[in-house]
Amino acid sequence: MLRAVAMMFVLTLPMWGQAQELLVPHQHHEWASFPEGSWKQVKQVTETFKEGELVSSMTTTLTIRLKEVGKDYIVLEREAKSEVSGQVFEKPIREFRSGLNGQSSGQRVRITPGGEQKISILGKPYNCEVRQMEVLGEPTKITGKVFYNASTPPYILRREHTFKAEGAEAPQKEMVAEVVALNKPYPVLTEIKTVAFIVQKTTSADETTETVEAQCTEVPGFVVGTWMTAYDAAGKLKSKTTVQLLNYEVATEPANATTSKTGLFRNKRQQRRVFDDSE
Repeated sequence: MLRAVAMMFVLTLPMWGQAQELLVPHQHHEWASFPEGSWKQVKQVTETFKEGELVSSMTTTLTIRLKEVGKDYIVLEREAKSEVSGQVFEKPIREFRSGLNGQSSGQRVRITPGGEQKISILGKPYNCEVRQMEVLGEPTKITGKVFYNASTPPYILRREHTFKAEGAEAPQKEMVAEVVALNKPYPVLTEIKTVAFIVQKTTSADETTETVEAQCTEVPGFVVGTWMTAYDAAGKLKSKTTVQLLNYEVATEPANATTSKTGLFRNKRQQRRVFDDSE
């Protein structure tokens, strides 16, 4: 998924001062903008194909909870249960600590301002700050551009990334993700909310994936729906994955939220919506 790919990119070298050393500030981050204790539950269904025929299907229910938000990191707790061919597999609860842009320990990135550039969404121009990045010290050179607009959710309106092996002439993988629609009504559990739609295409020598994602900044993690299709080098269908939001909650902020580590939490009331899954 889009955010899962973005988690590969790290930003640890400040170029704009302390408040801007991250890809986006806390209040525009898909998790750090929510109070600790906020969570979401999703159902992911992955179908695998061979020669056009369905060969397997796996359904996974994931519950992801925000445990901690720091100045430059988050801690997420993940609980998962998968069902394959009628068998249910419970997975242990795990915690994951990452930088606000997904960096693992030891990774560094050089990030440089790339000026301003306009992009068009359905014929309307949007001014964006261009932020260029390069992952340092890795065998695969990862470079990219991010187009950021602080007043237009979901804030990152376009991403371009290239993966290139050391010494290679051609990239191993290229990814482009862009917002194609903004402020669209969309059913989020029992309510109609405003979402943005993002289209991503990732290409490599042996696979092409096409993904459509719906993002709502009122829901932890932003993502409320994903539809991904993968094709092999010959253009034959390999897999389909859908992600459906089942439930979520935005935790009530503590009274001292304005003096927290980040000081950037939004003032959000507690919310919970229950999905009636009749399947």
